[in-house]
Amino acid sequence: MTTQTLNYDQAVSGDTKVTHTTITIATGENVAKFAPLVHDAASGHFKAAAADATKADYLSAFAVDATSGAKTHSAIKSITIDPAFVAYPEAMTDEKKSGLFAGTPISTQSPA
Repeated sequence: MTTQTLNYDQAVSGDTKVTHTTITIATGENVAKFAPLVHDAASGHFKAAAADATKADYLSAFAVDATSGAKTHSAIKSITIDPAFVAYPEAMTDEKKSGLFAGTPISTQSPA
């Protein structure tokens, strides 16, 4: 089993305590590090947000390849992160990005 060290020093841009929660990434997903994650009602698991998403629940803590089956993942539940590190979907508009984490303890803030 491979163990990854979770080091967010470059990505953190505020003083929000970084916390995690254990979730399951849905079968068929190949999620990038720091990708916004949304709940998939059909599977009951989480997947990477699509470009038309209006709300995300968590951020992936590291890349996850669940193409061959669902995988347990320690997702980021709270953080203040430099938006340059967030793996937003390529076609997501700035307007959607700005409100994606509203109501969650995840915030984006460019470094000072």
